[in-house]
Amino acid sequence: MPLLTVEGLQVHFGHDDSHVQALYDVDLTIEPGEIVGLVGESGSGKTVTSLALMGLLDPRSSRIQGKAILDGKPLWNDDGERKGARKDLPMAMVFQEPMTALDPVFTVGYQLIETLRVRRGMSKSQARTESLSLLDSVGISDPKARMKAYPHELSGGMRQRVMIAIALACDPKLLIADEPTTAVDVTIQAQLLDLIKGLAKERGMAVLFVTHDLGVVAETCDRMITMYAGRIVERGPVGEVLGDPGHPYTAGLLAALPSPESRGDRLATIPGRVPAPGTIVEGCVFRPRCPFAQDECTKPQELLPLSPTREVRCIRSRELDFEGVAS
Repeated sequence: MPLLTVEGLQVHFGHDDSHVQALYDVDLTIEPGEIVGLVGESGSGKTVTSLALMGLLDPRSSRIQGKAILDGKPLWNDDGERKGARKDLPMAMVFQEPMTALDPVFTVGYQLIETLRVRRGMSKSQARTESLSLLDSVGISDPKARMKAYPHELSGGMRQRVMIAIALACDPKLLIADEPTTAVDVTIQAQLLDLIKGLAKERGMAVLFVTHDLGVVAETCDRMITMYAGRIVERGPVGEVLGDPGHPYTAGLLAALPSPESRGDRLATIPGRVPAPGTIVEGCVFRPRCPFAQDECTKPQELLPLSPTREVRCIRSRELDFEGVAS
């Protein structure tokens, strides 16, 4: 049984007389212990999907439709209103920029202890002991000293480790990681990726990894979901999708990756840009940017099975042959 099941997720921003749709019937599942990559350019709908699941969208300016069930419990009711307190949900999120997620006026120790007391009902002494253990588990040396530090006194990689520790303080069954390695160099990135993979395996924790970096997906994830303009356009096991992409958009993202063979050459690009939320495109939403578009692409597109484990939202997916990358 999947840990997370999402069916027909739609998100609208604005009010009834003036609103735009940001997500269109997003369906996804995540199994316990599975790491799923959610990929696409900025504006594709990745972060909106994550914030909707976490209940972090402002209900005064957004509206959620569809169903989401986490560990057997619905995340919201039929009106899109959050069911139960957020602190009771077995999920947590690591954000892209820890300096804006961590409170600059409180020490690392205070923020960890407060999280443990609110989320897990610990006493102050219990929370302090658990905080030291959590900091140690995410690879932070001298946890006692770090407990007294403020966020600005730590490096970028150290701050992101603290964010992961705070997320683990919630004892999540699902961790949502939104571009957690963007603000660090490649060495620290590799360490953080290894840390997240190790924690997922050790705790049996599922991870929804939001990223635009296909290299990170190849290194970290079991399955991947490609999003474009608020829609899922392809999904399947990482090795299959990267080795033989079925959608022109996924193929375009792959072609844009630098490689030793292309050294000195101009990098491939996808012309144009992701359409603004609310933009109406007849048929395939990627059609205005797709070099393989034909008249038949003006028809409505659905996710079609390409294999027993893959689905693609492209009417030409079986006749097009794209170059992948070795797994």
